[in-house]
Amino acid sequence: MKTVLHITEAFGGGIQTALCSYAKSTKGDPIRHHLFARLRPDDDTGMAITALFDHIQTVEGGLLDFFRAARKAVLQTQPDVIHLHSSFAGFLGRFLPKQGKTRIVYTPHCYAFERRDISGVMQHVYTRLETLGLSRIDTIAGCSERECELGYALGAKNAVHLNNYADLDSAMKPDGASRAAPPFHVVVAGRISPQKDPQFLLNTLTCLKAYPEYSQIRFHWLGGGDPEMEKALRDAGVDVTGMIPHPQLMIALKKADLYLHTAAWEGMPLTILEAAKLHIPMVLRVIGATQNLQYPFMTDSPDTMAEQIIRFCKHPDSPDYPKAVDDFNRNFSAEKQRKALHLIYGA
Repeated sequence: MKTVLHITEAFGGGIQTALCSYAKSTKGDPIRHHLFARLRPDDDTGMAITALFDHIQTVEGGLLDFFRAARKAVLQTQPDVIHLHSSFAGFLGRFLPKQGKTRIVYTPHCYAFERRDISGVMQHVYTRLETLGLSRIDTIAGCSERECELGYALGAKNAVHLNNYADLDSAMKPDGASRAAPPFHVVVAGRISPQKDPQFLLNTLTCLKAYPEYSQIRFHWLGGGDPEMEKALRDAGVDVTGMIPHPQLMIALKKADLYLHTAAWEGMPLTILEAAKLHIPMVLRVIGATQNLQYPFMTDSPDTMAEQIIRFCKHPDSPDYPKAVDDFNRNFSAEKQRKALHLIYGA
């Protein structure tokens, strides 16, 4: 039996979903999952985590308090594996006590230096910080192939692709209804922030106005965030829900005819996996995390995203969309994740 202590200073959004999926995909296996997480005021922790993890400890406060409490948790738990999640936990975790054969695993969930809302100087600083103490990390468990490639480029000893996957409740299973009739409901999901790049969507809307089909499309952003950008989206005709619990988001996502992913940088976007599991056609922006997906409906600019949206409106029942989604889902399965976790943890 292996005891894995998951440590994260940001237990919300995609990290929470990923951690819960690790516990689900290895349920019944000889792996005990312990969770040590720092809770932030705006983190949505509504998922049923208490039924998934063998032990849970949460803390509040600053990063120094988090590090001290994490150190104490390691000494008390004496885990076989310390699994660090996010760049900040990944850096602080390199200075945690490592006893005997304890392995340290690190999943960045998108390296901080991948951010596009900071200066080149800060990107360089974050890159340098990632190299400090990297020899103490036994394995980079990258949530995308690119994250593994970046790990090796930084000097990592080992990197394994730990794919995310989406786990849907039975009530959320796709119903196979036809998407042939307008108006078409096009959805974006996530926090309204520079990372999700709402300006990219606004620019796409500008490009769409040149097409007569534009009047047949209704845009929805499932999420909230920056008040000024929320207003800009609403002024452009986008329905903005504000931040909503994950179950409510999934109900709204299921009603979508087309899912757009506009983010400027990501680790491995879980909303893409959730949309795919719901068999919703998708148009994805080409970024580091998506460039190796081999998904046919990709775009790198607002004008080409607009073209892809119009293509869907003209041919919503094209067999190309379900085929692409089915191929995508085969590459992001629970069993594939389970095998990766056994390899990473030595279980």
